Amino acid sequence: MRLKKILENVRVKKLNNFKNYNINCITHKSNDVVKNSIFICIAGEKYNGLDYIDDAVSRGAKCIVVDHDVYVPNIAVVVVKDIRIAMSIMAKNFYNKCCDQMEMIGVVGTSGKTSTTMIISHILKSIGRNVGIIGTNFIYFDNIRHDSCFTTPDPLELHYVFYQMRMLGIDTVVMEISAQAIFYKKVYGIRYRIVDFTNISVEHLDFFGSMDKYVQTKLDYFSPKNMDECVVNIDDPYGKKLAYDTLVPSISYGLLSPANSFALDIVESLDGLEFTANILDDIATIQTGLLGRYNVYNILGAMTVCKMLGISVVAMKNCLQSMPPIDGRFNVYYKDGKRLIIDFAHTPDSIEKVLSFIRPRCEKRLIVIFGCVGYSDTAKRVAMSRAVDRYADKIIITTDNRGVVPFEDIMRDMIKGITTQYECIEDRCNAIMYAYDIMSNGDTLVILGKGAENFQTIGNDRVEYSDTAVVKKLIGK
Repeated sequence: MRLKKILENVRVKKLNNFKNYNINCITHKSNDVVKNSIFICIAGEKYNGLDYIDDAVSRGAKCIVVDHDVYVPNIAVVVVKDIRIAMSIMAKNFYNKCCDQMEMIGVVGTSGKTSTTMIISHILKSIGRNVGIIGTNFIYFDNIRHDSCFTTPDPLELHYVFYQMRMLGIDTVVMEISAQAIFYKKVYGIRYRIVDFTNISVEHLDFFGSMDKYVQTKLDYFSPKNMDECVVNIDDPYGKKLAYDTLVPSISYGLLSPANSFALDIVESLDGLEFTANILDDIATIQTGLLGRYNVYNILGAMTVCKMLGISVVAMKNCLQSMPPIDGRFNVYYKDGKRLIIDFAHTPDSIEKVLSFIRPRCEKRLIVIFGCVGYSDTAKRVAMSRAVDRYADKIIITTDNRGVVPFEDIMRDMIKGITTQYECIEDRCNAIMYAYDIMSNGDTLVILGKGAENFQTIGNDRVEYSDTAVVKKLIGK
């Protein structure tokens, strides 16, 4: 594609040595540069693309994109106003604006994004839509699961995924939109048919610095320039504010507040949920194997989105009854009278929701294994520990993506929130095996934090690891 076409709609401040090259590749990693590439100089936490210009040119880059003027002889230099916005627009242009050719559904929130996207996707696929999924667990399209390093991929990868999806006949994309993706403008220029707001609780303060900044990043995204309509959990205090303040046409859902979509007569058990759903005055009794009151919210949000897309509640009812468990979200295993539960909960709020559901349904002891990531702040570690401490009879502190932070430092913060009996076992696999060995008939073991993730970040390495694989090996499944 010609350089001029790739730069369409990019706010360019200055052009040096410009020639309308035929471009084969766009990248922000100099190692990926090939002949006739564009190299975008992004400044990250550890590296600055400006330091790799010579390497990119030596590998065949014909154009350098920067946010302030630099001199590179015989190479086209494009100086842009906002380099992250420019990267998103250029990626969209380079991959033929494929996101504009599909119906885009987004989910924004601290908790529930993965479950909601999976519920929406399951419903849409059941009525014959060809659906692509982008989220924390994986990228999925054409019946193939692809691993993803981020909840929302970088724009160059993201638009390549859109391109692949469109070429394979995908008509609808359901994707999670993380706060970091909004902050870094990864989804700039993508217009969504509907975006669902699930909730906001304390998370990512290590990145955003304050709760106010984290909240505002999410709420500001709900703008008419980004979406046609939105659905909002009005029981969440931030959702209530959003529903009243946003200029985007909004539909509300909830259990506590007057809402456009709501649920009545909720019955919870370890076999699933049953409730009456009123989705925009379309009513049905819903039965599903999904567990916990928090999943009632996820289901209501998903059903409201699908109703707005023209799907009847009766069609959704049949689909939800057959919905399989979501990987890493309250997956339950049994062996010799012992119950083991794996869940992705990794914030104080999500831990509270999961354990408050499990505790009244425990026959005997509740044993909880969890850790805190290396980049989390002390306050979050203490808050997570307090949430576990409120419900557990025994706690095992272990590692969870500690990165370069010593386990002892994380552990020292975590025990500040613990008053009940605890042990510290750094190796996560050993922690699970030890907990299983000390379980008695009727005990429940809850393993929090990793869910369906298939790796651990230890030091600078991404090490293969899976809670599910460990548990299945233990119980011989």
